This record gives sequence, C-alpha cells and structure tokens, in this order.
Amino acid sequence: MMNVKGLIWLLAFSLFVLLAIISFHTLSFVSSIQKDLNDEFEKRINITAMLTAREIESDFGRIDSDPDFIASIEKRIGAMQIIVLDKDGIDIRDKNRQRVNLDKAIQEKTDKGEGAVISSFDAKNNRWIKIAYAPFKNPSTQERNIVIVKMFRQMEKGEEKEDASSVFIKILTGAVIIVLIFYASRAFLTAGRTKEAKEGDEAKIKGDTGFLIHTFHSLMQQVKTKEQELSRLRTEAEERTKVVEDYNEDILKSVSSGVIAFNKENKITTFNEAAEKILGIDGSGLLGKSCWDAFGEESGLCHLLNTTLQRQEGSLRRELEIARGGSEKKWIGISSSILKDRKDEAIGTILIFSDITEIKGLQDEIRQKDRLTVLGELAGGIAHEFRNMMGTILGFAKLLSKKIGKKEPMQGMIEAIMNELNTMEMMINELLSLGKAAPLSLKPVDINKMLRNILIKSMGETKEPKPQIDINMPSDMPEVMADELLIRQAFTNLIQNAIDAMPDGGRLEVSGRYYAIEGMDRTVEISIRDTGIGIPADKIERIFLPFFTTKPKGTGLGLALVHKIILSHNGKIEVESEEGKGTIFRVFLPAAKDDH
Repeated sequence: MMNVKGLIWLLAFSLFVLLAIISFHTLSFVSSIQKDLNDEFEKRINITAMLTAREIESDFGRIDSDPDFIASIEKRIGAMQIIVLDKDGIDIRDKNRQRVNLDKAIQEKTDKGEGAVISSFDAKNNRWIKIAYAPFKNPSTQERNIVIVKMFRQMEKGEEKEDASSVFIKILTGAVIIVLIFYASRAFLTAGRTKEAKEGDEAKIKGDTGFLIHTFHSLMQQVKTKEQELSRLRTEAEERTKVVEDYNEDILKSVSSGVIAFNKENKITTFNEAAEKILGIDGSGLLGKSCWDAFGEESGLCHLLNTTLQRQEGSLRRELEIARGGSEKKWIGISSSILKDRKDEAIGTILIFSDITEIKGLQDEIRQKDRLTVLGELAGGIAHEFRNMMGTILGFAKLLSKKIGKKEPMQGMIEAIMNELNTMEMMINELLSLGKAAPLSLKPVDINKMLRNILIKSMGETKEPKPQIDINMPSDMPEVMADELLIRQAFTNLIQNAIDAMPDGGRLEVSGRYYAIEGMDRTVEISIRDTGIGIPADKIERIFLPFFTTKPKGTGLGLALVHKIILSHNGKIEVESEEGKGTIFRVFLPAAKDDH
C-alpha cells in the first residue's frame, strides 16, 4: 500500500510539473502573440504616418485653403489626431504658435529622414496609444517638417489581465511544485516502514490515498482546462492578426501613393494597387523578388533603395523619371525609409511615391511661358527696329519704281525687293504678336463651323496634289470660350502646317470630341492628324520654341504663336509624331457653359 501511495505521489508530482509547463507555455504564447500584434500595429502606424506625410507634402497648400483637409485624412485613416509641425516644431495650425517638444531620439531620427513610433498605455480607456512621427519637405521652402499621427489599439477582453495574472500563476505554480517535492520525498522515505505500520496507520494511508486520487482527478481537469484555454487564445490571436492584416490592406488600398516594402533580405513584401497603377505593372508577380530582379539594375528605384541601405537612413522626397510599363515616361516624387521594430533594429525598407507627371508638365509650361515672355519682349523690341529700317528701304524702293520706267529690267528687281519686304512685314507682325500680351475678347465660338471654313480656305490656296480631307466632328459639339480672331489664327497655322507636311498629297483628318476631365469643366478636344513627313524624335520637344523650325523656309514663329494662344485660353496642346509616318496635334479648350 505504501508503494502505491508513493507511486500516486510521484504521478501527482509529474502532473503538477506538466501543469506548470503548460502554464508557462500558455503565458509565453500569449506574450508572444501580444508582442507580434503590437509590433504589427507599430509597423502599420509607421507606414500610415509616412503615407500621410507624402499626401500632405504633395498637397501642402490645402492646409491653409481647406480647413477640413487634415480632418478628412484623420477620418479616412482612423487617426485620433494629426499634427503638422514646421521646422521649429510649431503646429502650423495652432493660432497660439505653441512649440511641441520632441524627444531627442525622435528628433535625431526625423533629422535623418526616418520615422519613429512611441507608445503609452491609457489605463482609463484600456488601450494603447501609438504616436508616429514622419518627416517631409515643405514644397515651398524645402525645409524639413514633421507629421505626427496619433492612433490607438483597443485591448481585447481579458488581454489586459494576462500580464497581471502571469506573475501570480508563476508564483503559485512554483509554490505548488516545492510543496509536492517535499511531500513526495517524505512519501518515498516512509515507504519502507510497512512492517511497523499499525491499524491506525493503515486507515491514515487509505485516507491519504483517497486524497491523492482526488487530487489526481483535479489535476487532470486543470490540464484539460488549460488545453481549452490555449486553443481559445490561439484562435483569438489568429483572428486579431487577421484583423490587423486586413486593416493594413485597407489602408494600402485607400491611399493614392504607391508603396513598395522590402524585408531584411531586400525581397519585395508589399506592392499596393497605387504602385501598380503608377508603374503600369502587375505587382503580384513581383512579390518575393529583389528590386534588381523586378525592375532591372539601372532602375532609379533600385538606386535609391541601394543608397538607403548603404547609409541606413531614409531619403526625403526626390524626383525620378521612369518608364511606365517599359515604354511611357512618367515622373514620380519618391522617398525612402528604414523600417524598424520596437528594439530599433532594421526589419526592412519602404519606398513611397506619387505620380507627379502632370505637375512636371505644368512646371514645363510655366518655364515655357517665362521663356516666351522674355523672348517676346526681346523680339518685340527688335521687330520695331526692323520695321523702322524696312520703312526706309520700302520708301526708297517705291521711289525708284516711280523713277524707272515700267518696262525697264530694273523694275523686276525692285518688285522682288518689295515682295521680300512684305514677307518680312508678316514675320515682324508675328514677332509683335508673340511679344504682345493682348487682352482676350472671349465669347462662345462655333468651333465646328470655324474649322470647316478654315479647311475650305486652306484647300483653295493649296496646289495639286492636294491631300484628302476627312472631317469627323460631332453634330452636338459644344461651342468653346475663345477670342475668335486668335483661335482662328492658331488653327489656321496648325492646318496649314499639316498641309505643308504633305507636298505629295496624303490624308488630313480633323476630328473632335468633348468630355469632362479632372480639374476642368467640360473640355473640347480637337485633333489634327496628317500622314506627312513627321518630326524627328530629337526635335519634337523644341517645336514650340520661337525661331525653331524644321522647314527650309520656315520662320519658327508659327507654332510658338499657336502655343501662346492656346495657353492664353487656359487650354493645352499636345503633339505626337513619327518620322516618315505623320503627326497629330491635340488641342484642349474649355467649352462654353451650357445655359440650357
């Protein structure tokens, strides 16, 4: 009987040890899950802050012009608060100009172009508060500003109790093990005294045995309970992880900026829809690949990534020209950052970028306008001087013509001089038009009717072989708001250029359509396509510059004047050409408002 009692004590002791191991394993598992959830949340808010910084950077002017701009971002990303600090650490929306003091470590990170995250526990509301800091450049001053994003993670029911109860369970388990070791040792030491046992001792042994059997069943029940609890915690952890992952995906889908994330091995782990749209490629096939395998060794994206890895610090916004889908050229504004965990150890790299092709186009137009203004003023001054000298020459030519008989051989030379002077007069008028900022007399113009009249007049003045004319204009084409004389001059130049590009005949197509595009009212698009000689690729970017021409007898002022007229109407002109196959000009003009 005493041997049985010893075995039961040994079994009970083993079960208690097993229970202790399960308890420690459960606590370790829960702690690991909580850490992973916390790390994932910090990673999410870090990325969210960087995306928010890029969005604010690209639309910085709206902070002052739109009072709800920041609030709309807060609502969209689920942030408690977003604060934008200037270079001096002052909230730019704070009327009191209060300075926000940043921790030294955070200041050092943001100075390097890196993001940072800090945590605090809100015991009253039972939640973790996460505050992320992301630097960006003020597009106006090029000074470093900082976006602060505050978000919270609500703790699940029972989660907050795990850490508090873990200490108690560890102490209790340790105490139970010590007691069991003591009683187990005592049982084994007394097991050899069976010969000296009395009847009363036998009864006591039976009582102890019953107690141990009861304890055994109790321990088994606790083991089952722990297994069930472990299973429940695992299920909850998986559900929480899924929620966090889904939330991350929702954020990445909702932002307009492209996001590409890389792990420590520099393999692509994230490629959001905006990145696919901007780059014109399918990101799903690039997951798991290195940047160089995905985009090529000469890619500007990979050069920026390599620089970030070598310096181990992020890079604020820079501009890159890329080939979209391998062909179309695009400009992107891009920044990089090192992703770090709670221990401040690098876990990857992230590239955030946006499409700035339209902005670059507007910048080019502004530069073009500035050049035209300077050249126009210069040309205007020269034209006036030329006109004075030409007046003198023309006067002497007319005087000579009167003094010489009409049948004299010199009369032909005088007529040639006068013809050249008339040609120069036309050129001077174009120069003056280019340099003169004449006020527009805007009114609704029937563009359909105007184009047909221009074609009739131009074709009547064209020598054989004449090109074939195709007109494809909607009958309900809206009128455009334009200065009729100027817009007629612009389209006359474009149509005449198209005819001149086809000296051996060809096909001239004039078509139109209208639609609404972002940032503009209804827009009328007119396309003028020819099958002529085309424009060399290395010259097409310069065709709107004054005095640049591809014609042997051209002045180089026609297209420059067309460009100026279209821009003065708040319009836009584009050109595509292939040498030997033809050219197409597209003109975009605002439609007249429909009052009906």
